[in-house]
Amino acid sequence: MTLKITIKDYPCGYGKTTKMIKSLSSNEKYLIVLPTLDEITRVINGSKHVKLLTPELGLDGATTKKEALQTLVLAGESIAITHALFSSLEGVAKEGLLSDYNIIIDEVPEVVKSTYYLSRESIQEFYIDTGYITVDNDGLITASDKWCSKNKQVSDTLSENIRIQAKKGHLFLAGGSTFLSVLPEILLTSGKSVCILSYKTSGSYLLPYLKKLSIPYLMESDIEAEKKFLNNAATLITVKDIPSLSGIKLTYGAQKEGMSVPSYYSKIPTALKNMRSRHLPGVPIENILITCKKDCWEEDKGKSGVFAKNSRLKKANWIANTTRGTNNFDHCSHLVYLYDQNVNPSIVNWLGCNTSAFNDAYALTELIQWVWRGGVRKGQPVTLYIPSQRMRTLFCAWLNGECIADRASPLAA
Repeated sequence: MTLKITIKDYPCGYGKTTKMIKSLSSNEKYLIVLPTLDEITRVINGSKHVKLLTPELGLDGATTKKEALQTLVLAGESIAITHALFSSLEGVAKEGLLSDYNIIIDEVPEVVKSTYYLSRESIQEFYIDTGYITVDNDGLITASDKWCSKNKQVSDTLSENIRIQAKKGHLFLAGGSTFLSVLPEILLTSGKSVCILSYKTSGSYLLPYLKKLSIPYLMESDIEAEKKFLNNAATLITVKDIPSLSGIKLTYGAQKEGMSVPSYYSKIPTALKNMRSRHLPGVPIENILITCKKDCWEEDKGKSGVFAKNSRLKKANWIANTTRGTNNFDHCSHLVYLYDQNVNPSIVNWLGCNTSAFNDAYALTELIQWVWRGGVRKGQPVTLYIPSQRMRTLFCAWLNGECIADRASPLAA
């Protein structure tokens, strides 16, 4: 492999996207992968010197954005797309049609995700022992010809989605019970060049994924810029506890279980209501940003979840704890982080990085990215409430510069 991935690991607000736009050349072809549609608009509007197109329905009769995207690639156009469309380019990558593209990915791509869970017994009895799938030593699942020939007869028992994903060649079984879907390797190795823009990439699944596949990469960083960034952040961010939630477990699993336990979930809206009355009485509700497990905050059809009900904050801005790449909440001055973030055990076991150090690095990276959705990204002071002692300790240690030299070493080319 001659291509080497470049990871530009610079702080939030460093101007990575702006510098990327200025670096574009009209003599090159680009595939730019961005987190949101707003960012696509920003990049296209900022790069008038380069013709960038985005897939639109109706292009040459395309009925889906995937078809429109493939049409643009076949025409050799420079393209800007969202992360959600990136994996749909696997087919054209296999045909070599991305070989002259400079691929730029803003924010780390989702390289592996948990998609299905079945009991070990069900997988063994209905899928493996019957010969409908085989699983190799690394967990790669292959759907057998038998499943294809008898698909109609077994469709009421076996998952068609599992069969489809397995046929694509990037579905894995982890721990005997969890199905993992991974980003096709070819999407990160088929371009003329590949560049990923992010921050604290060492706390993402990307580096263990590249290591597992022996894909070489080069990490760029700027220690002096990070020191300046941290000094500025320490000035702007006031970190506070929510003492009445001390000892409350806020992991995903604890929130999921606690949704049905009144003695657990009732403490959270009570704490938020008191916080609103005592500490945030003059703060406009639209300037408050909050995260927790989604259905704890809002159920289907807009109904308030158990955390939001009676909290006096149900009209605050809720966003997922994994949110990246949006500026829509940069007016928010008060942030409430109701999470104790942890890695997915099945994923880190499969990647071979199941350590407490990586778990903490992952949690910190996700928290930093979430905090920078708020006003601090515009240089405005923010107050950040973190009831989880672990998350608060990690964030404050980072804010004090204790993690500044934490960089994963590049793999050998």
